Amino acid sequence: MIPSIINLRIQSGQRFKLRLWLPLFIVWPVLIVLFLLLLPFLVIAEVALRATGTGIRLFGILGGVVSVLSAMRGTVVKVDSPKQNAVVHVTIL
Repeated sequence: MIPSIINLRIQSGQRFKLRLWLPLFIVWPVLIVLFLLLLPFLVIAEVALRATGTGIRLFGILGGVVSVLSAMRGTVVKVDSPKQNAVVHVTIL
């Protein structure tokens, strides 16, 4: 399942400076519409690449990108800077 929310929290010392909740579920429909608009061009490019004999497979690359996006769900990244006394915490849900 693709990620739907990103929580971003930047903390300096004991107080929070920034806390963002980014809803990705709003972005995904827009990207799907863009993909559907570009699909005819991708099909033409795929046919042209296969006709020339190159080893590039566009739809294989697209499948890999979707797999990586799906694997990002549940990722937690925490960056701590001792010099700046700041913490950046990113959670992908």
